[in-house]
Amino acid sequence: MNRKETTHDHTTPASEPVFRPSVHRSTAPPNLLPHTPQYALRGTLPNTPLAVSVISALLGGLAIGSLVCAFQPVLRAMGAYEWGWARPQLGLYGVAMGAYHLWEFWTTAGWNTQKLSVDSFLLNNGRQYHIAHAFGLAEYFTSSFFFPEKFDSWYCSQPFLYAVVALLVAAQVVRSLAMIHANKSFSHIVKNVKLDDHTLITHGVYAYSRHPSYVGFFYWAIATQLLLGNIVSAIAFVFILARFFSHRIIDEEKHLVKFFGDEYVAYRKRVGTLLPFKTSA
Repeated sequence: MNRKETTHDHTTPASEPVFRPSVHRSTAPPNLLPHTPQYALRGTLPNTPLAVSVISALLGGLAIGSLVCAFQPVLRAMGAYEWGWARPQLGLYGVAMGAYHLWEFWTTAGWNTQKLSVDSFLLNNGRQYHIAHAFGLAEYFTSSFFFPEKFDSWYCSQPFLYAVVALLVAAQVVRSLAMIHANKSFSHIVKNVKLDDHTLITHGVYAYSRHPSYVGFFYWAIATQLLLGNIVSAIAFVFILARFFSHRIIDEEKHLVKFFGDEYVAYRKRVGTLLPFKTSA
């Protein structure tokens, strides 16, 4: 529908407004939100209301359905134990995956609206991300089929499971708080140009770690593999993520020193990362 605007015709008294249709027509596609600079390298998902609705429904269904299946009485009633691979751990893993991607979108929507887009779900988080989790699931199903006795060992016991779930929840909270406390300064990609809304955040979780969003994701990802009882994948995740975040932090902090100078240098000396690997050049 064309927007109407009030104008004054030279042939009419100024007190009598004449309404004319605007000659400006919107040519923008029917997108829900624009692709922002933080997702300049992404954009593989349609940025439409339909896409956001469908993705939210699917992720919510995954989380809720997996939570239901995480309860042993439900699995027994379904006869799922006869399948061999249907364990509460797998249900909790599904909850973790669905909740993670939903929280990425929700925290962006709540505290970083100008960067909000369908890419905020981080479902197009790189091919390596999906390959890594596919490898983890493959290890879980392979172990369930060939080595079911593994799931009777101590690292699949209830106390261990509770500890892993606690780590998983804590890591997710740290990740979300990092996005909330950074607010408009948070970005999913490393910026090499300082924008007007980019400020140095040192409060909240940033008072304990220079890169709390990386800390949250690092321990969350490893916890997902410990949850499934995956030994090989858990070790692989540690080394791969350590290498990735080490290089990323070194590169990112070069830009941060350039942006904030001595202020960031002093902050870096005062606050560590809480990551168990080298994060300095």
